Amino acid sequence: MDYNIYLTGFSGTGKTTTGKALARILRVTFIDMDYEIENIQGKTIPQIFDMCGEEGFRQIETKLLKEISSVTGQIVSTGGGVPTFDENRRIMSNAGKIICLTAKPEILLQRLKGHAEAAGEKAARPMLLSDCPLARIRRLLSERENSYSKSDLVVNTEILEPEAVAKKIIERLSL
Repeated sequence: MDYNIYLTGFSGTGKTTTGKALARILRVTFIDMDYEIENIQGKTIPQIFDMCGEEGFRQIETKLLKEISSVTGQIVSTGGGVPTFDENRRIMSNAGKIICLTAKPEILLQRLKGHAEAAGEKAARPMLLSDCPLARIRRLLSERENSYSKSDLVVNTEILEPEAVAKKIIERLSL
C-alpha cells in the first residue's frame, strides 16, 4: 500500500478498533494519534486540554499529523476533531485516503459510556462530562458534519463489528 488510510469520525465510532483490525489484515503499521500524543506529552488528552487549551492541543495534533504523514503505508486513527481543520484535511489527502466512520448519536453515547465503565476514570471522555451528553454529541456532530462529509469514504459502524468494517473498507478501496 503506497498511501495511508486515515480513520476519522466522532468518538465511539470505532476508529481505534477498526484501525487495529485493518492494519492486522493488511499487515501494515497502525498509529493511534491520541495514544501517540499522550505518550509524547506524558499527559492524558484532558490534561493537555487543561494545560494548553483547545488551540494548543490542535497545534500538537497538526504537528504530529505532519510527522506521521511523511511515511506511507500506515493506518492512522485520528482524533475526532482532526478533519475539521483545512490544513489537516490537506495533509491527509496528500498522503492517503480519508475514511470517516459514523454512527447515530444514541449509539455513540452508549459506546462511550461502555468505554468509560470498562476503563474507569482513565477513559475521561469529555462528551460524558456534560449535563446532557446526548445533546452535546448531537451538537458536535452537527458542527463537524461538513468536515466529515469531505472524506473519500464514509462507513456506518452501527451494526458492524470492527473486523467487518475493516473488510468493507478494504473492499471499497479495492485493496
